[in-house]
Amino acid sequence: MTLSLMRPELTAVPESPLVQIATLAESMPASIKLCYGESDLPTPAFITEAAHQAALEGHTFYTHTAGYRELRSAIAAKVRELHGAEYDESEIIVTVGASMAIYAAIRACIGPGDNAVIVSPAYAIYANAVTMCGGEPRFAPLRRSNAAYLLDLDRIDGAIDRNTRMLIVNSPSNPTGFMLSIDEQRDLVALAERANLRILADEVYERITYDVEAAPSFASVVENKGRLIVANSFSKTYCMTGWRLGWAQSGAEMIRAITTGVEFMTSNAAAPVQRAGIVALRDGEAWIAQLRAHLTAQRTQVLDALSGIDGVHVTAPSGSFFAFFTVEGVTDSAAFALRILRESGIALAPGSAFGPGGEPALRLCFASTERTIEESLDRLRRSLLPQR
Repeated sequence: MTLSLMRPELTAVPESPLVQIATLAESMPASIKLCYGESDLPTPAFITEAAHQAALEGHTFYTHTAGYRELRSAIAAKVRELHGAEYDESEIIVTVGASMAIYAAIRACIGPGDNAVIVSPAYAIYANAVTMCGGEPRFAPLRRSNAAYLLDLDRIDGAIDRNTRMLIVNSPSNPTGFMLSIDEQRDLVALAERANLRILADEVYERITYDVEAAPSFASVVENKGRLIVANSFSKTYCMTGWRLGWAQSGAEMIRAITTGVEFMTSNAAAPVQRAGIVALRDGEAWIAQLRAHLTAQRTQVLDALSGIDGVHVTAPSGSFFAFFTVEGVTDSAAFALRILRESGIALAPGSAFGPGGEPALRLCFASTERTIEESLDRLRRSLLPQR
């Protein structure tokens, strides 16, 4: 008899159909990978130069687990500037990407017998982190209205029971591009107060917006900071995905708990990267304006092309850099995404990778150059979608 030495909390995590798509795409030299949630633009030079200079100046040692005091102060200043919310350094921890912030926050709140309600479709990290902590993920799908997505408070309320410890919401949303209004955030905060839950708000796409300078933050509507954990990142705003730099903000007690966990998971984020983060926050507004203008043009390009294909239904995202669209007659997004990849070399993310409410849509990341998007759309238009 073979003895399994792996914990069921880990073996219960399923392989995402997105991983299958990405793995196949990596083996195809001519493929265009629009399945990943990142821009193909390089990190701006003023940030890379700041990291280089920091290393030359000797910022190559351990920092405090929570990060450099100067970086936490810069994050607090940016939160105040964008959202009018006051945080101090003890209420912020710098993390190895927002993924670490999300996992550590869930680990601090969820254990065996607990559950977390997740507004979906959603990035798989939330459900998988809950599972890995021994808890039960429960989904409250957004409501569909034609091709648009709407918050359904009744679904959320109906998923909560006495074992629910956390409500997890991502706005602007990956994959849908849905963005909560301030009133909707207030409604969710009131619900969390009634049910005595913490809200984990993933706000990594807060600056990738098209009608406002920044998406509304729960930080501006929550009175009790301990009720809220915000996860955020430098990855999307500053094209720093590979640098792995993010943060969490909450009440000081929760940040201490998260810091305790992170101490024995990753310890501190890399010192030169943290110094570059300070410069990004200080000098990055001109870059953000350029990035948003670029993404606005790409969004228009993609929406115009997809809307012009018979049988394709798509709604303009309010935030993020994804087009989440459906194709008439398609019911299995993973199988259809594989077909598209094999026949056209275009890798899209299947909606089934994002949990309940994701099927049968496909996610296209348009954070690419105009030429890449043009070629991708041409392949889709000419070779596949008309043949379904």
